[in-house]
Amino acid sequence: MSGTNGLLVRALAEHARNAPQRVALVARGEQLTYGQLFTAARRVAVRLHEHGAGPGARVAVLGEKTAAAVVSVLGTLLAGAAYVPLDPSAPQARRRSLVADAGARLLLAADPGKAGELGEDVRVLDPWADADADAWRAPELGPEDFAYVLYTSGSTGRPKGVCVPHRAVDAFFGAVAGLMDLGPGARCLNTSALHFDVSVIDLLFPLHQGATVHLGPAVPLPAPTLQLIARERITHMAAVGSTLTLLAQHGLEPYDLSALRRIMTGAEILNPRTVQAWLAAAPHATVINGYGPTEATCVAIAEPISAREPERTAPYPVGRPLPGVGLGFLGADGEVSADGPGEILLSGPQLMAGYLGRPEEEARAFHEGAYRTGDLGHRDERGIVHFAGRSDDEVKIRGYRINLNEIRATLESHPAVGRAFVTDVEDPRSGRSLACGIQLRQGASAGADELTTYAADALPRYMVPREVVFLDGFPVLSSGKPDTARLRVLVTEGAGR
Repeated sequence: MSGTNGLLVRALAEHARNAPQRVALVARGEQLTYGQLFTAARRVAVRLHEHGAGPGARVAVLGEKTAAAVVSVLGTLLAGAAYVPLDPSAPQARRRSLVADAGARLLLAADPGKAGELGEDVRVLDPWADADADAWRAPELGPEDFAYVLYTSGSTGRPKGVCVPHRAVDAFFGAVAGLMDLGPGARCLNTSALHFDVSVIDLLFPLHQGATVHLGPAVPLPAPTLQLIARERITHMAAVGSTLTLLAQHGLEPYDLSALRRIMTGAEILNPRTVQAWLAAAPHATVINGYGPTEATCVAIAEPISAREPERTAPYPVGRPLPGVGLGFLGADGEVSADGPGEILLSGPQLMAGYLGRPEEEARAFHEGAYRTGDLGHRDERGIVHFAGRSDDEVKIRGYRINLNEIRATLESHPAVGRAFVTDVEDPRSGRSLACGIQLRQGASAGADELTTYAADALPRYMVPREVVFLDGFPVLSSGKPDTARLRVLVTEGAGR
């Protein structure tokens, strides 16, 4: 395998050869050793190869948090193809459109009956089907061959596929290794879904390191999740900020969390009380505040937090760039500076290869070779980066990056809707949620339930507005553009009634 790029592919083979009886994966009572996991993944790779999949191909993966889904991902990588994870809770129409956009001709699903109709030329394969694992041959992968394609919310109203090559995954694994301090003896909790890029650090990276991964429940219910952490003596976990808050609000004190060593979080602004609650309940743990878009392979900047500050209310910084990550700030004057303030720019080997089939969006996403994150910030005199909000119409809800224009475009496609405005609002139940303002077409009628159902038929659950506010008028500026400040006030007030 010396001629193969792709560190994860090589690592799986090495673990299977050197420690075949070590437990690799635990999921819903099912347990696979590294020997069993590698054999199952090779069978998938052989079947994919028989159907023409290899480097340059993209294979869709559909499944809940199960061993079959993990085997599907790893088998796709062992075949040299890129995996395209689909949200199993997303509407059928959305899954079909993503499969078509990705150009995937093969889909792996443990339950083919749940795959539905994804296109006449899409073949559904069972990852557990038998095949000769010994027929597998390591693919010759180049650094720019795609490892995976993840779909994020798009500003044009269409989701866009972020193409992450093996070069970027390999760079990320090397850069984050020292921070996570994770080896074969680690017991890791996977809380994220495969279609969320946090899975790269709480599933793929631990497997690369030879650790044992426990798949958490599909929905991170507090009691079962905390019981699992205590029972299995979990040492490493990753979870978005809102999940950590949900677990902390349930109460951490009754559970033995003393085995925890690293808690990677991010994707949202951290609540200092949440961080301090975890540090108090897990006395040997360090909380790592990670920052990075999908386009920069999960985490590009990070800040380890271990100081006990029970009364802290000030936000935490996002930290220092990982090794190999270039950082700059694009000012309002169009000039790039080392410390800002301005829009955060990222560069280096962790960057994506581009957006699948979207050259115009890809061109807009870069400035002189650096990726424009759309986030604002600055670097202080100690070299630490501080986050200062978004510069565009993207928000994060429960860790998911959401482009509000995609939701707006969906709502405005309803025949009764004239104009729509979408914003995030403070929600006492979940911290943040989505709300929309709707101006109906003259003479048309539609209720809030009808519009919510319409959105749910086209969008993932986390992108469906929780509140619908009907507007008598639609404020605009003198330029004719929507008066977003006024609209945000109207929708926020209406959602609060």
